[in-house]
Amino acid sequence: MRKTLFGYIAREMLLYFIVCFLFFFLIFFVNQILLMAEDILSKKAPVKDVVLLIVYSLPSIIATSAPFAALVGTLMGIGRLVSDREILSMNALGVPVRFVLVPVLAVGILISLVSFLTNDILLPAGTIQLNRLYRKILTSTPALELESNSIKRSQNAVVISGTIKDRKMDSLLVIDTDSQGNKRIIAAPDARILDSQSAEILMTLSMDDATLTSLSKKNRNSFDIIKSNGISYNVLSKNVQPAFSGKATPREMSSRDLYRELKKREAKEDKKSLNLYRMEFHKKFSIPFGAFFFVILAFPLGLTAKTNGPSVGFIFGLIIAVLYWAMLIGGQTLSIRLGMDGRLMMWLPNVLVLAVGILFMGKRLIQ
Repeated sequence: MRKTLFGYIAREMLLYFIVCFLFFFLIFFVNQILLMAEDILSKKAPVKDVVLLIVYSLPSIIATSAPFAALVGTLMGIGRLVSDREILSMNALGVPVRFVLVPVLAVGILISLVSFLTNDILLPAGTIQLNRLYRKILTSTPALELESNSIKRSQNAVVISGTIKDRKMDSLLVIDTDSQGNKRIIAAPDARILDSQSAEILMTLSMDDATLTSLSKKNRNSFDIIKSNGISYNVLSKNVQPAFSGKATPREMSSRDLYRELKKREAKEDKKSLNLYRMEFHKKFSIPFGAFFFVILAFPLGLTAKTNGPSVGFIFGLIIAVLYWAMLIGGQTLSIRLGMDGRLMMWLPNVLVLAVGILFMGKRLIQ
């Protein structure tokens, strides 16, 4: 009987997980389409390339959807068993609540492992192809990166463009910093957007009758003004997208490769870079295995449902998912901007979920 019950409960959990996974997948998928439409498709990029970009982003959508689907699916599944009095019937037959927990945890572990493999194998491969294709689109159509009468910020420059038509703009202002740290201001009444033959250069802005003002970093009262018939300004790929720097980013690495890179950076003692890589390394584990922690929290919460278990579980699951996502994004932002420990920021949401889950679990199992 227990073997039959184990399979029955596991199937119920998997069924609700699949339903919730499709729900979250659809949300993230539509969001990705909207981002692509705004960033690429609206600027008349080839539809085929946009479709490929969406395909290459699917591993990220899958890895993100699975943990939240485990949370909401468990809440809905357990809530359904409680509201239909099936848990009560099992207890009457001598099956304790602890036994019901076993197949639920088994499903949580399975989801976490599949999510981790997706995050560790498919996500780096998809990210590499996505960045490669995105760079191909931008280099073949560099005007996509600029818009008429807009301000475009890169890592070390600000480009303020006038009206753009047929790769020509009626005015251009560039503010950047040179290798010595001196501030430069380049202004021209008109400019042309030229294709680049180099992988390191995204585009070249050819300016006529340009004026360059250089402000000294050491002496604020010192400056140089240069007038020229023409200036060619190269927009570097790595300054627009860090993924185009020629080096593999943490998102393009598996956990093993990222661990090796982390060890190399520990020897260099670059605290900011080291903290970033630590954050990305632990992120590869914290998000996928968040599904297991979610199950620990969702099981006792699902047992509290009396009526309309699936509906109540769905609502509570969405609220918890939003709070968890906010903590995760907030921790990532604090780690990048304020230098807070990336390891702590990535595991803190899971620790809080586990603590609350154990608290509720203890109360339910004692009863």
